[in-house]
Amino acid sequence: MSTRDPSAELEELRAQLRDEKVRHSEELRQFVYAVSHDLREPLRMVKSYTQLLELRRQQHSDADRQEFARQITDAVERAERLLADLVTYSHQLRALDQPASLVDAEAVLGAVLMTMEKSITDSGAQITHDSLPAVLFDFDQLSYLFRELIANAIKFRAEGTPQIDISAGTSEDSTTFSVRDNGIGIDPRYHEQIFGVFKRLHGREFPGTGMGLAVCKRIVEQRGGTIWVESEAGSGATFRFTVTH
Repeated sequence: MSTRDPSAELEELRAQLRDEKVRHSEELRQFVYAVSHDLREPLRMVKSYTQLLELRRQQHSDADRQEFARQITDAVERAERLLADLVTYSHQLRALDQPASLVDAEAVLGAVLMTMEKSITDSGAQITHDSLPAVLFDFDQLSYLFRELIANAIKFRAEGTPQIDISAGTSEDSTTFSVRDNGIGIDPRYHEQIFGVFKRLHGREFPGTGMGLAVCKRIVEQRGGTIWVESEAGSGATFRFTVTH
């Protein structure tokens, strides 16, 4: 039987709730700022090129008009991708819908690799993995983590064949999953930045909205774990995340 003062326990719980409220408020503030900032650019492009088509349609060749139309389509598609990723991220701001259950990580990875077969084949990626344990998690969320980290390894590949290895190590209180690649790597200056909402290091050189790793971070932390990257520019990257027991 606990000998702690009930009033002290209640005050501790209130403090935890206040801390959680402050953290969520800050996340929401950053989220709203990022949304307003990143959606503004494609919408501004749509407006500008639409005005060009309308005001100068008699002064431009068919090739010019086709290019304006292409730019409008590209901007609309970027806005649509942003909105889709916003919905995915916003789902992670809610309370957990499902409690953790025992999930076979190797089965999860197998399912993910099947859904990614085309991109793996097109890139020529060679993917290996150790025997992976069962962990207390959520099947869909673990699938998202594996899929996003493997997709990033393929996207940010260097010259030559992409080599991706997935492994896991278990300690007394947690399991650490690792996704290692031989890609272009990440300068240590940006190791924290890449997990922020809409954070992209390469501009439009690589497709994407910069939301994937932010969602990964939210999923892992929501389950009580941590996620980080170990990398140097030009030397590949290893992403690791923990799952508590």
